[in-house]
Amino acid sequence: MIYHPFLFEENIWIAKGVYIDDQGRYHPVEGETKISHADGLWINDSSMTLQGDNAVEYKTRDEIVPMERGQELTSWVSENQALGKMTGKFIIVDDSIISIFTSENGALRGTECLRLIDDNLYSNRGCILREEQKISSWAVELRKK
Repeated sequence: MIYHPFLFEENIWIAKGVYIDDQGRYHPVEGETKISHADGLWINDSSMTLQGDNAVEYKTRDEIVPMERGQELTSWVSENQALGKMTGKFIIVDDSIISIFTSENGALRGTECLRLIDDNLYSNRGCILREEQKISSWAVELRKK
């Protein structure tokens, strides 16, 4: 199994790319993801800022059940100011970490894929749906600070 520094190491990752809104408009996005390991819990604190005249910042805190090396599946819960409480799974598939998730009330669901390029770089793609409508998608790179 491929080793994934994104989950298994404490690091800060810098994100740059694009956010695509529900109308298909592209917005430059920048952010930061901090992975920390506490007793019995891994934390992913993220902030993303949509650039432009009316810059908007989104913050998310994921609490992840720690995994052992060689394990392929774990769960997480998240609090996001815009989306509310989300629950999901991380599944390691070769060079990728795939996340599937849903909101507490089931109205929102999404997926995200982090593909390992090298030990310092991931390609990240994802989307969120509300019932049958896309509400957002993104294409970013995460580079180790």
